[in-house]
Amino acid sequence: MIKVDEKNIAWSSDMTIATLLEQMEDVEFCSVIRLNGKLVSSPKFKEVKIPDNSNIQLLPLVAGG
Repeated sequence: MIKVDEKNIAWSSDMTIATLLEQMEDVEFCSVIRLNGKLVSSPKFKEVKIPDNSNIQLLPLVAGG
């Protein structure tokens, strides 16, 4: 089990950040996530595997002017 923004989600051994985001509904584009306290940027989403019992925080892209 992993926790994504305080919501429990089932974990699988081959889960990457990219596969997690694909299975989630209503996820705004995220350029960065926090995985167990460490920042991971979108170019690495396909290669970074998520360990069991992870805590993930989605950080949506914010723009301003």
